[in-house]
Amino acid sequence: MYIQLTITRFADKRDSTRRVAPLDGTSRDIVLNTANMSDIIVDPADATKCQFKYFDNPRDRRESWAYVHANNTVAEIIAASDTEFHSTMITLPIHKHNHPDEATVDHTMPVEAITYVDRYNPDPANHCWICYYNAAFKRREVLCHYSMEDIPDIAEHGSTTSSTTETTATTEQR
Repeated sequence: MYIQLTITRFADKRDSTRRVAPLDGTSRDIVLNTANMSDIIVDPADATKCQFKYFDNPRDRRESWAYVHANNTVAEIIAASDTEFHSTMITLPIHKHNHPDEATVDHTMPVEAITYVDRYNPDPANHCWICYYNAAFKRREVLCHYSMEDIPDIAEHGSTTSSTTETTATTEQR
Protein backbone atom coordinates (compact mmCIF):
# COMPACT_ATOMS: atom_id res chain seq x y z
CA MET A 1 0.00 0.00 0.00
CA TYR A 2 1.02 3.62 -0.26
CA ILE A 3 1.72 5.78 2.78
CA GLN A 4 2.11 9.51 3.17
CA LEU A 5 5.30 10.26 5.07
CA THR A 6 7.03 13.38 6.31
CA ILE A 7 10.56 12.94 4.98
CA THR A 8 13.47 14.75 6.64
CA ARG A 9 16.28 13.11 4.66
CA PHE A 10 16.28 11.28 1.34
CA ALA A 11 19.81 10.37 0.28
CA ASP A 12 20.44 8.56 -2.98
CA LYS A 13 22.75 8.82 -5.96
CA ARG A 14 20.24 10.25 -8.45
CA ASP A 15 17.79 12.95 -7.39
CA SER A 16 17.79 13.26 -3.63
CA THR A 17 18.46 16.99 -3.77
CA ARG A 18 15.01 17.51 -5.27
CA ARG A 19 13.17 15.41 -2.70
CA VAL A 20 13.94 17.50 0.39
CA ALA A 21 15.14 20.84 -0.95
CA PRO A 22 16.06 23.92 1.11
CA LEU A 23 12.77 25.56 0.03
CA ASP A 24 10.90 22.72 1.77
CA GLY A 25 12.40 23.63 5.11
CA THR A 26 13.37 20.69 7.31
CA SER A 27 10.87 18.18 5.91
CA ARG A 28 8.64 17.34 2.97
CA ASP A 29 5.49 15.25 2.65
CA ILE A 30 5.55 12.53 0.01
CA VAL A 31 3.62 9.32 -0.66
CA LEU A 32 5.77 6.18 -1.01
CA ASN A 33 5.02 2.58 -1.92
CA THR A 34 5.64 0.40 1.16
CA ALA A 35 6.53 -2.56 -1.07
CA ASN A 36 9.73 -0.72 -2.01
CA MET A 37 10.91 -0.30 1.61
CA SER A 38 13.41 -2.44 3.48
CA ASP A 39 15.34 -2.45 6.75
CA ILE A 40 12.85 -0.23 8.59
CA ILE A 41 14.20 0.72 12.01
CA VAL A 42 13.36 3.11 14.83
CA ASP A 43 15.44 6.27 14.62
CA PRO A 44 18.12 5.94 17.35
CA ALA A 45 17.79 9.64 18.22
CA ASP A 46 13.96 9.69 18.46
CA ALA A 47 11.65 6.69 18.98
CA THR A 48 8.74 8.51 17.26
CA LYS A 49 10.65 8.56 13.95
CA CYS A 50 12.04 5.92 11.63
CA GLN A 51 14.71 5.20 9.06
CA PHE A 52 14.61 2.80 6.13
CA LYS A 53 16.05 1.94 2.74
CA TYR A 54 13.88 2.78 -0.26
CA PHE A 55 14.18 1.37 -3.74
CA ASP A 56 12.55 3.55 -6.41
CA ASN A 57 12.75 0.86 -9.05
CA PRO A 58 12.62 -2.68 -7.67
CA ARG A 59 12.43 -4.05 -11.24
CA ASP A 60 16.07 -3.24 -11.95
CA ARG A 61 19.00 -4.46 -9.88
CA ARG A 62 21.30 -1.74 -11.29
CA GLU A 63 19.66 0.99 -9.22
CA SER A 64 20.83 1.60 -5.66
CA TRP A 65 18.91 2.09 -2.42
CA ALA A 66 18.01 5.49 -1.03
CA TYR A 67 18.40 6.08 2.70
CA VAL A 68 15.34 7.76 4.13
CA HIS A 69 14.58 9.38 7.49
CA ALA A 70 10.92 10.07 8.25
CA ASN A 71 8.89 11.67 11.03
CA ASN A 72 6.60 8.64 11.12
CA THR A 73 6.69 5.56 13.33
CA VAL A 74 7.62 2.04 12.32
CA ALA A 75 4.11 0.97 13.41
CA GLU A 76 2.52 3.38 10.90
CA ILE A 77 4.58 1.89 8.08
CA ILE A 78 3.76 -1.67 9.15
CA ALA A 79 0.04 -0.82 9.30
CA ALA A 80 0.16 0.65 5.78
CA SER A 81 2.12 -2.39 4.54
CA ASP A 82 -0.54 -4.72 5.94
CA THR A 83 -3.32 -2.86 4.09
CA GLU A 84 -4.33 -4.43 0.80
CA PHE A 85 -4.82 -2.59 -2.45
CA HIS A 86 -8.40 -2.37 -3.74
CA SER A 87 -7.19 -3.75 -7.07
CA THR A 88 -3.99 -4.77 -8.81
CA MET A 89 -4.55 -1.95 -11.31
CA ILE A 90 -5.32 1.73 -10.82
CA THR A 91 -6.77 4.20 -13.33
CA LEU A 92 -5.95 7.86 -12.84
CA PRO A 93 -6.81 10.99 -14.84
CA ILE A 94 -3.49 12.19 -16.30
CA HIS A 95 -3.12 15.61 -17.93
CA LYS A 96 -1.85 15.64 -21.50
CA HIS A 97 1.64 17.12 -21.82
CA ASN A 98 1.81 17.36 -17.99
CA HIS A 99 -0.01 20.69 -18.13
CA PRO A 100 -2.92 21.36 -15.73
CA ASP A 101 -4.88 23.33 -18.37
CA GLU A 102 -4.84 20.40 -20.82
CA ALA A 103 -7.53 17.72 -20.89
CA THR A 104 -7.10 14.52 -18.87
CA VAL A 105 -6.88 10.99 -20.20
CA ASP A 106 -7.58 7.94 -18.03
CA HIS A 107 -4.32 6.07 -17.61
CA THR A 108 -4.28 2.54 -16.16
CA MET A 109 -1.17 1.05 -14.55
CA PRO A 110 -0.31 -1.64 -12.01
CA VAL A 111 -0.39 -0.33 -8.43
CA GLU A 112 3.09 -1.70 -7.76
CA ALA A 113 4.51 0.37 -10.65
CA ILE A 114 3.94 3.63 -8.74
CA THR A 115 7.03 4.45 -6.72
CA TYR A 116 6.10 7.85 -5.29
CA VAL A 117 3.53 10.64 -5.40
CA ASP A 118 4.55 14.25 -4.87
CA ARG A 119 2.74 17.58 -4.56
CA TYR A 120 2.16 19.83 -7.55
CA ASN A 121 3.06 23.08 -5.82
CA PRO A 122 1.03 25.56 -7.92
CA ASP A 123 -2.18 23.64 -7.09
CA PRO A 124 -1.61 20.86 -4.52
CA ALA A 125 -5.34 20.55 -3.68
CA ASN A 126 -6.20 19.35 -7.20
CA HIS A 127 -3.02 17.94 -8.76
CA CYS A 128 -0.02 15.77 -7.96
CA TRP A 129 2.98 14.24 -9.69
CA ILE A 130 2.93 10.46 -10.09
CA CYS A 131 6.29 8.76 -10.63
CA TYR A 132 6.10 5.20 -11.91
CA TYR A 133 8.16 2.63 -13.78
CA ASN A 134 6.55 0.72 -16.61
CA ALA A 135 9.75 -1.30 -17.17
CA ALA A 136 13.33 -1.31 -15.98
CA PHE A 137 14.64 2.25 -16.31
CA LYS A 138 11.46 3.41 -18.04
CA ARG A 139 10.72 6.11 -15.48
CA ARG A 140 7.66 8.27 -16.08
CA GLU A 141 6.48 11.35 -14.21
CA VAL A 142 2.96 12.45 -15.03
CA LEU A 143 0.61 15.13 -13.71
CA CYS A 144 -2.52 13.63 -12.17
CA HIS A 145 -5.83 15.41 -11.53
CA TYR A 146 -6.04 14.29 -7.88
CA SER A 147 -4.31 15.60 -4.81
CA MET A 148 -1.43 13.67 -3.30
CA GLU A 149 -3.63 12.70 -0.34
CA ASP A 150 -6.25 11.16 -2.68
CA ILE A 151 -3.95 8.53 -4.20
CA PRO A 152 -3.69 6.23 -1.12
CA ASP A 153 -7.51 6.42 -0.75
CA ILE A 154 -8.04 5.43 -4.37
CA ALA A 155 -5.55 2.58 -4.07
CA GLU A 156 -7.18 1.26 -0.88
CA HIS A 157 -10.89 1.93 -1.48
CA GLY A 158 -11.23 2.48 -5.22
CA SER A 159 -12.47 6.03 -4.64
CA THR A 160 -11.58 9.27 -2.93
CA THR A 161 -13.50 10.35 0.11
CA SER A 162 -13.81 13.78 1.63
CA SER A 163 -16.07 15.31 4.24
CA THR A 164 -18.60 16.53 1.66
CA THR A 165 -18.42 14.31 -1.41
CA GLU A 166 -17.30 10.97 -2.65
CA THR A 167 -15.90 10.66 -6.16
CA THR A 168 -15.53 7.22 -7.69
CA ALA A 169 -12.26 6.49 -9.45
CA THR A 170 -12.13 3.81 -12.06
CA THR A 171 -10.35 0.68 -10.89
CA GLU A 172 -10.40 -2.88 -12.07
CA GLN A 173 -11.28 -5.53 -9.53
CA ARG A 174 -8.89 -8.39 -8.76
